[in-house]
Amino acid sequence: MISSKIVTEKTLNYIETLYLYANLQDFITYESTAYDWLLGEEKSNGQCIGIKDLESMYEFDKYKRMMDYVYDTLLSSAEFLGHSKGRDWYKFPNYRLGIMDYDLSKRSNQFNIEIQYSQAHMFSLKPMLEDLDLPFDGSFSQYSIKRIDVSQIVKTPIDYLTNYNYISPYRAIDRFSKNGKTETIYLGHRRSGNVFRMYNKTIELKTDNKEHPIDFSKIDLFGQYFGDIENLYTFELELHRKYIKPTFGIDTLEDLEKVYKAYREIVGKIRIYEDNDKNKIHIKNKHHNRIKNLFQFVEYKEFKRLKSKKYKPSEQFLVKKTIDMFTKYEKSLPEPLQEHQRIIVVEKILSGIFKAPDISIGLNDYEKDDFDNKIEFLRDNQDDQLFKDANRIFAPVMLQTADDVF
Repeated sequence: MISSKIVTEKTLNYIETLYLYANLQDFITYESTAYDWLLGEEKSNGQCIGIKDLESMYEFDKYKRMMDYVYDTLLSSAEFLGHSKGRDWYKFPNYRLGIMDYDLSKRSNQFNIEIQYSQAHMFSLKPMLEDLDLPFDGSFSQYSIKRIDVSQIVKTPIDYLTNYNYISPYRAIDRFSKNGKTETIYLGHRRSGNVFRMYNKTIELKTDNKEHPIDFSKIDLFGQYFGDIENLYTFELELHRKYIKPTFGIDTLEDLEKVYKAYREIVGKIRIYEDNDKNKIHIKNKHHNRIKNLFQFVEYKEFKRLKSKKYKPSEQFLVKKTIDMFTKYEKSLPEPLQEHQRIIVVEKILSGIFKAPDISIGLNDYEKDDFDNKIEFLRDNQDDQLFKDANRIFAPVMLQTADDVF
């Protein structure tokens, strides 16, 4: 089959999702967890505790000792998210950690921790993930791949989802459409551990509802890279351990080159064609060579960083963040501000709240007096905890513009 590349104006290649397993026994040794201070202490039988005693204690309950070490050195600074699927989850700046239940770990003799990386961290990395934030340091060979999604976002004037079909090694195809426009297509099933997903990225970014609130930081991020967020489409290969290990021999992060090779091998077999009557006949008769305008995806040969410098949010994102912060702070006031007062304060936060002389412009005399009293209350109590809390909450936006933040 002769095919040409899909039409693209700009392309972004990156690993969007990365879930890893790390075995605590690979990082935490007897020397780092044993209670050496017990050496020489007297046992119940009157004898002194020796090295062999400590080794026996370690072997008897090594998981608990390892976890004590992790809690003391790592989890003390993390945010506890809750319990799910047999694990306690903790949040760090670049990832989440899932720790198995103590009893479950003892029964299964598995001391692994699951690591789920944030999308923002993945956006910032180079192709071979040299700067990946590894919770326990060590080498790539000590971190096993549970799931990895290799993504390609393209800016194209052509909607290759609506009124198009596909020749691929996958048997199943699922479409999700709305108002006559295809938004998402799945080739294959997730339960197989190998599924190719195509979706309208622009629609995803603009969706704003309870289940999927709008994320201005992503809009800013992609807008900076592509110029705007119009006509963006994602082509994404989702790979799970149960498929890639037996099929491609992919086990740990050391096998990243094999992951990219698997992407090229799988996605390279997919062809796109217009879903018209003539082509339907060719497909039915298996005359694929007679199909005109057969397309394939842009070769995944160059990986680019989404951001090469420190991210600076737009003022739209900054205002939203400020409103959220002020709403939290307002709860600590003696009484809440009225809506129009709150809006004025939020606007003034961006130029320096508590210091702008015209902070109550737009209020009538009564409202102005009431508003000034609240501001004066804050000014008069700069040394108490209320004002200190305000300074802490507003610190990221106080007296700064969008170009100064982060």
